[in-house]
Amino acid sequence: MIEILFLGKNCSAYCKRYGEKRPDLQFACENSGCNCRVLHEHGCFWRIAVTKHRQYELPIYRWRCPICGRTVSVLPDFLAPWGHFVIPVREAAMKRRQLGQSFRKIARGVASAAIGGIHPKTVKRWWTRHLAKAGGTALWVAAELIRFGVDEDLLRSHFRGVNPSPEDTVRWLDVLLQRYLRLLGLDPSPLRGRFSSSNTLLPVHLRI
Repeated sequence: MIEILFLGKNCSAYCKRYGEKRPDLQFACENSGCNCRVLHEHGCFWRIAVTKHRQYELPIYRWRCPICGRTVSVLPDFLAPWGHFVIPVREAAMKRRQLGQSFRKIARGVASAAIGGIHPKTVKRWWTRHLAKAGGTALWVAAELIRFGVDEDLLRSHFRGVNPSPEDTVRWLDVLLQRYLRLLGLDPSPLRGRFSSSNTLLPVHLRI
């Protein structure tokens, strides 16, 4: 099981806080037969995290249930569960694609040669995944806004409410996500982006 939490705004902050010391967190086992038994510390494994200009090796800490053996790994919110490039790099690539840039140009712009660059096919894969998830994510965020008391017709903010393209839905998601994070008192900096903050809030199947 993976938990995604805010554990620093970027790789440098995470390394400074938790490079040699695990976060002070506690988890209870979710298996009914374990009676909410508190999980024990269970070492760590190492993850490669790649930014635009640098590669990091980060410790990812784990906890384990002493009864059933269930484990929990805690990721900082700027990491995707599977993939080396940090979330802000992925978000920057998506923004550039929305502006109409080619996958090749995006690849050159979001990852430097110093870290080995990135293949345009990887960016294309990110974009395809983003398009596929945008609709479900937008509807979830819209439902959350309504739950918080927003009573306007949120479909009106859709750029094309009738027969929208996937790209239209991506733009609608951007509008909704910006409102949602501000409602929660979260207004991420342009360098950090919105995707990292939303990763701690979204259901597992909608995470970046």
